[in-house]
Amino acid sequence: MIPTRRSPHAPRSAGMAACLAALLSGLLGLGVSGAALAHPHAWIDVGIELEADADDRVIALRQTWILDPTYSRYLYDDAMEQFEGATPEEKLARLAAEILDNLAEYDWYTEVRADDRRVFGQPEGSATLAMEDQQLHFRFRLRLDEAVDPDARTLRYAIFDPTYFIEILHDGESPPRFERSTGPCRMDIVKPRPDPAVVARALALDFSQTGGTDLGRHFAEQVTVHCD
Repeated sequence: MIPTRRSPHAPRSAGMAACLAALLSGLLGLGVSGAALAHPHAWIDVGIELEADADDRVIALRQTWILDPTYSRYLYDDAMEQFEGATPEEKLARLAAEILDNLAEYDWYTEVRADDRRVFGQPEGSATLAMEDQQLHFRFRLRLDEAVDPDARTLRYAIFDPTYFIEILHDGESPPRFERSTGPCRMDIVKPRPDPAVVARALALDFSQTGGTDLGRHFAEQVTVHCD
């Protein structure tokens, strides 16, 4: 789930996961079966644009997360009620900052590898959160700790919630992009093929449970950059 560890000075909002848990509790109270609420409990369509430096090396991932409409509405309403701010935009900005800060524990759900070596990153600049067409759009820029030359090393990345509370898949209408001075590179998305036992493990979780720290990896799309 998207974590919401709060400092003593943080707003009262229960955060993303708690909002969703409240929603699911309400659905159960209306008679919706637990099976119908099987994992995952929320969905995010992600858009990724790789950023290049003057030497055509990858230096950052610009990310857009589009939350599903139900998740978006509950988070929006929670932010309007709980966060300080003179306008909805100010309240959403506070929620965006909190989400970005709390995702640090999970490396912002982003795993980048150059060949077989992990490349870490840090957010640069502020995150934004906006309601667009009834869905929240969360945007941030993750700058890599080192530039990666895709001609010299095989660059791969995956975006996933380790607990698989949230399913994250690339937006079919906005495929990942990497534009170099010589033109665009090909971005190959490999769909996950989880073992049936792993699928059964995920489906066995109810809304109050998470899948530990490795479940989401089995359901993650893997993207490889090819610059011919």
